[in-house]
Amino acid sequence: MLIKIGGDTLALDGDIRRQIETEAAKLAARFPGEDLEAHAKIQEEFDPLHGHRVRCELSAKIAHGRQIVVRDARKTAKEAIDEVFGLARRNLRRMRRQISLPRTPPHGALSTGTHAVGG
Repeated sequence: MLIKIGGDTLALDGDIRRQIETEAAKLAARFPGEDLEAHAKIQEEFDPLHGHRVRCELSAKIAHGRQIVVRDARKTAKEAIDEVFGLARRNLRRMRRQISLPRTPPHGALSTGTHAVGG
């Protein structure tokens, strides 16, 4: 899995980078055989309603031209990273399930046995 980490000065913190890389490795391990490419962005922000928070955004591309973007803001960087990667796991699992389900025709479309006769 290729991951790029960006943002403000929080992205330079070694502990935060290690946490993001560890979570990205766990995410890639859950989906073996799929090539994941991700970009994580972490930065501080001020929300008038909630005060100072840390916003984490994860954009991931997977096979079949699919992409997910997940973002969340929490009081600490650890909480924000944990939440974003948890949401990404759920979204990728749903997306993978949708890709693997076979497409079936609408109910009754093939089972009626009727044929069109033209003249």
